[in-house]
Amino acid sequence: MTDAADASSAPAAASAAAPATDKIHRLSPRDESRVALALTLRQLADAVLDAVPVEPDPEPGDLLRTALRLQRRVEDVVREAVVAERERGTTWYQIGEAAGITRQSAHEKWYGDVHAWAATGRSALPPHLKTLDVAAEADARYAALRPERPHAITSGLDAVRFPGSHAYEASLRTRGSALHTRRMDLDAQADKLNAEYSTLHAQGPAAPSAADGDPLTLLTAYRGHAKAVHANRLALATVHDEIATVYDQLVTAEPSLAEEHRTQADWHRNASEQTRAYADLLRH
Repeated sequence: MTDAADASSAPAAASAAAPATDKIHRLSPRDESRVALALTLRQLADAVLDAVPVEPDPEPGDLLRTALRLQRRVEDVVREAVVAERERGTTWYQIGEAAGITRQSAHEKWYGDVHAWAATGRSALPPHLKTLDVAAEADARYAALRPERPHAITSGLDAVRFPGSHAYEASLRTRGSALHTRRMDLDAQADKLNAEYSTLHAQGPAAPSAADGDPLTLLTAYRGHAKAVHANRLALATVHDEIATVYDQLVTAEPSLAEEHRTQADWHRNASEQTRAYADLLRH
């Protein structure tokens, strides 16, 4: 994703083509992903210029190392492009077709990047930066090379093309943000339950007081351990169900990523069923 340090050089005023940004920090996810891609491409362009060999006798391997660093930056651009495509409604089939691979291969290759983008707020910039200001700074950099396009980046943003759309997008973002906060709380609960389960598993059913080998004492210890594991797994299954419900709600709050959210909802429901089935075994 875009380096925060690179974006922090944005000026306080936006481009003349952009609306006032006094209260606008975040744009629509579609606009945010487009700006993120533009900034990553700018970073790549700077890196390409820096990679031009100017030293007459570089150290052995330096030229290759530089080229490999560029290759990694190109891969960053590709990931950003996939995110931007998903935010603008491009299907996984269309992405696979553009990449010359199958839909399934495209999904397996880049789904994690799209999911990470959604999970971290669908913006590549720190909260204190205004996206339109950062985009305007990118406009200036672009215009220095191509003066005929003074607003190259901002002119393609929905916030500029359709100024009235921001309120609607802000309402969706507010709802999505609240749902992601709820999801993160549930993730923390799941992590805690799994940590407790690991402790139960490591300790085993036999308490130190059962070391005398008394069968009744051992049986009580085993039953107590099984009961604790059963309660833990049932609690985790419930958390998985709640997370699945959150992803169901994200389908409408973040419609461009509906497919990703449905995938996560299905995964958590399946995890709930498997965890609950395991818990049921402990009752017998």
